[in-house]
Amino acid sequence: MVQTNYCDWVKMKIKKVSLVFAMSISLFIPGSLLATSAVAATTTLTIESWRTDDSAFWKNTLIPMYEKAHPGVKILWAPTSANEYDSSLGIRIKGKTAGDVIMCRPYGTTKTFIKNKNLIPLTGLPGLSNFTTQSEQSWADASGVPYCVPAASVGAGFYYNKDIFKKLNLIPPKTQAELIALLDKIKKDGKYTPIALAGTSADSWALDQMGLELVGPYYWKGDAGGVALDNGTRKATDPEYVAAFSALASWKPYLSKGFSTNSYTDAEQLFILGRAAILVDGSWSVKEIAPPGKNVGVFGAPVAKAGDKPYVQVLADHGFGINSASPNQAEAKKLLTWFTTKEFAQAYANGLPGFFPLSTEKISIDNPMAQAWLDLRNGAIVDAPIGMDKMNTGTPNFFSVMTNELNKMMTTKLTPEQTAAEFQKSLSTWYPPQAKNK
Repeated sequence: MVQTNYCDWVKMKIKKVSLVFAMSISLFIPGSLLATSAVAATTTLTIESWRTDDSAFWKNTLIPMYEKAHPGVKILWAPTSANEYDSSLGIRIKGKTAGDVIMCRPYGTTKTFIKNKNLIPLTGLPGLSNFTTQSEQSWADASGVPYCVPAASVGAGFYYNKDIFKKLNLIPPKTQAELIALLDKIKKDGKYTPIALAGTSADSWALDQMGLELVGPYYWKGDAGGVALDNGTRKATDPEYVAAFSALASWKPYLSKGFSTNSYTDAEQLFILGRAAILVDGSWSVKEIAPPGKNVGVFGAPVAKAGDKPYVQVLADHGFGINSASPNQAEAKKLLTWFTTKEFAQAYANGLPGFFPLSTEKISIDNPMAQAWLDLRNGAIVDAPIGMDKMNTGTPNFFSVMTNELNKMMTTKLTPEQTAAEFQKSLSTWYPPQAKNK
């Protein structure tokens, strides 16, 4: 038997008591205090967005890529449905509860945030030199100071069912006259809706973004026509704008039955199910409209007359800015800097086919249909939609008034001339440069 003297016994008792005391004390200390050093080493950045469809891509691809290279940062993707995004984000920004990084819409809403100093200027952000001034203008102030990193652009045009075209011996039209002749041939066949397009008032944005803005540049001469309306030197009732309204109205005899009740989704389904020969839509729908194995092609807006150079509409879709109320602006700037890189652009282009990075970095696109959309820009005059900047701030604005008038023109007997007159009448009451053009 091992002998233990009194002093050793006392030391052992002291150690046991100390251990029990330490353990009991730990039960009363909040875990958050014990882990203070770990918490302090981690920053969570919340990204606001309206693109709920992209959640899997962000959570499974982009966020792991960034977090792996930045172990002290966690990214939280927090999208809101597109129809509620502007209003709910505005409430959160006003209440100082919005996320650190804001997905920015082009022009109107973002310009309001800039005016109200809800976003921080990004002058000097590393990597912004990878973007042109033109690509930044959708998210810049009047002086050209950028507030969002440009992320992606999209385009609008025509998907067509190659099987139907082959059956009816059709080829994609090159002129407006050829388009109408083609639509007439499909209508006379009687088996298919010639052209599918959204017609409900809730989806009237499609009539502007994928209708008037698609065919209009041939008549108002691209960006120059937008500038002329902006500064008031031309008015919507001038011949070139009326001609654009007329080009869109020429589709009316070839739209689906019950067009006024057809939603954007309804129009897509008509085409997907093989009941429509042509669908007016955007590059953003590549995955749904032209999945692998689907015999689908794409063509751009036919020229007004033979010999004209084609115009291709490029829509700035979204960028990313930093909430001026964010306590994590330094880390947010690092994230936005990554958004300027070739690594991000390459991942974005292939993860979201049909969304084209605005960076000047050279990238490759794996999806053939997305590449076909991008190829439409080759040799074409690239133009931006008119009315979306200066005329699209405040209430009412260009977009709200134009979409309403276009819906009436396409679903009632309102003529292109009457539509132009109604739009101009409204524009002259709330947009100062057009006040003289009543």
